[in-house]
Amino acid sequence: MANTSNTYEDLIDTLNYQELMRLKTDIDSGGMNTKRLMEEKIKRRLREHEKSCATCSNFLNFYGQSNYTLLLGPDDAKKKASFCGIDCLEYFIIKMKEASSSKAAEKIDTQSDSINRNV
Repeated sequence: MANTSNTYEDLIDTLNYQELMRLKTDIDSGGMNTKRLMEEKIKRRLREHEKSCATCSNFLNFYGQSNYTLLLGPDDAKKKASFCGIDCLEYFIIKMKEASSSKAAEKIDTQSDSINRNV
């Protein structure tokens, strides 16, 4: 995660005095309104598709039936990748498999080097 203190500071800097006071009042009383607003925004974002294909960067037609979207990562840090067609999705998956197997091979090499040094 990036340096969040600057991001939050930038966000707070965009608020006027009345908005700051409303936010402070909400936080002082448990932050339920802020929490609800954030949860609603996250749900809306999860329903949205990306605007361009993760493989070829073509513009996605949201009304087309050839769009595909993958959710990647752990539950608390989901990433979304959208594709304009099955060929782009397939290419992406192939590259993910290659990256995964090269990381696994690298990990095995590192472990065997460590074992060889300890022997």
